[in-house]
Parts: sequence; C-alpha cells; structure tokens
Amino acid sequence: MTSYRRFPQVDHADAAGELKEIYDDIQASLRVAWVAFACRVLAGFPGYLPLAWRAAKPNLATRYAERAADELRGLALLPGPEPPDARSRLRELGWDDARLDEVRQALDLLNYGNPKYMLLITAWSEAFQDRSSVGEDLSLENASQIPYGLPEGVTPLKLVDPDSASPEVQALFKRVTDSHFHHGASSDYRVLANWPEYLQLALDQALDPVVRTETYDGVARTLLMRSRELVRSFPSPAGISQDALADSCSPSEIAGLTGLLFMYQRFICDVTIDMVRLKQALDGSKAATTSPFPVP
Repeated sequence: MTSYRRFPQVDHADAAGELKEIYDDIQASLRVAWVAFACRVLAGFPGYLPLAWRAAKPNLATRYAERAADELRGLALLPGPEPPDARSRLRELGWDDARLDEVRQALDLLNYGNPKYMLLITAWSEAFQDRSSVGEDLSLENASQIPYGLPEGVTPLKLVDPDSASPEVQALFKRVTDSHFHHGASSDYRVLANWPEYLQLALDQALDPVVRTETYDGVARTLLMRSRELVRSFPSPAGISQDALADSCSPSEIAGLTGLLFMYQRFICDVTIDMVRLKQALDGSKAATTSPFPVP
C-alpha cells in the first residue's frame, strides 16, 4: 500500500522559537487543546502567521467570540434522524466505560475548539480579501477577555503522525480524505486515530451515510455564511490584508496564502459538522451542541 503522506506543516512538537510561542499563545488564548491544521500549514509562511495571529488575538479571546462559537456549534447539527448509538456497538466490541470516556473527552475538546478555529480562519480569509470587520463596538461584557489558558484539568491532545501510522490507520486517513474531497486528514482525525476501532465504527455508522450529501453541504454553507457575519462584528480587523504583506511576502506566497485560506475556510466547516455528529452518536444532540467548557 502507498504510504499516506501528510500535507506540509509544522507540528507543535517541532516548533521552536517565535513559532512555538505563537502556537502556545493560540492554545492558551482560545483555550483549545491543539493547534489547528490550518495554522500548522500557514506556519510555512513566516511573513504571515505572526502578523495574522497578532491581529486576531484581541478579537478571538473575547466573550463575544466565545458566544459566537457556541452559536456555530449549534448550527453544525445535521437535521434528520440521529446516527446509531455508538456506545452499544463499542460495548459489544469489549469497550468499558473508561475507554469510552477517553473518546468522549477527545470529542469534547475537539467540539469546543472547532467553532473557534472556524471564526479564526474565516476572519483571516475575509481580511485577506478586504472583507474585514466593520469595527462595531461590543458591550463591555462581550468585549471582556476570557480566561487565559486551557480549561482546568485539560491537557493537549495527542495527534497521530500519518507518516508513521500503521497501514490500518493510514487506510482510515485515506478513507476520510477521499470521502470529504479533502487534501489531508484534519487534526481531529489524527486525534481519533488513537482509537482505530472507534474511528472505523464512526465512519461506518455516523459519517459515511451523510458526508457530501445535499443536507451536509447545506449545513456547511450555513456555517460558512454565519461565521462570515459573526466576524464582521469584531471590534477590529482580525486578519491581515494582501496589501499589508507586500514587503514581507512574494507574489507567489500571496497566491499560496489566498488558496490556503480559501481552502481551510471550507475545510473547517466540514470538520466541525463531523465532530458534532460523532458526539451526537455518543451522547445525544444536546451534549453535541452544548459547550463542554463554558467560560466562568
């Protein structure tokens, strides 16, 4: 079998110096347990990522952004019949409650972070195309900052390296990317690959029947449109325009950034839908659309 090759990126463990500081700050500011695929790929453009994150941070670390993420999480639930209950099948396969809780915690962390990354990537993409925020004034409460650092008891997620994964896991990654028409396995699937038996069941029962259907694509469009509306209410531009990069990026780099931002703006919508559906299959619709780590 041909080895699954990961899309060029800089993983958190490989980051050093300023890049590691940016990665750490992204996690702590957003209270998320991993650095998104898009950020790790955009790290290949050192003239872009530091400036983009500096613009985004004051907007994304607010209670307004927290509530916007909560709204997007709710919109990511697919209408129609619920997926089969994953717990019953996993117990038939010999899973105990402790093992189920491992997957449950991973899904909670992914579900908490994905809508936040949707806002971040959308803000970056919109600013790059000169469709930035309008500078609306937020209420004092909405403008207040959320706590800095991961929620209590949360540790960073472990992502399986596609290049060194077993043939079984590489086949699952290829299945995910092919069914979604994606270019690589998202962070979410690299996390769930820690439990290959679960990941295969999730694809069989919950995702393959719905991915790329009209309903699925319709929800993705809804998420895209709503996230664009939400970032326009940020009090300041949350990204960098092409003109601002004229002295730090070449024309070919500008072209590459344009394509990557456009691609990830849609990519993150798909991934958000997927993880909400997997949480729904494990714990029901309410749990899937409610923030697992509400801001105090």
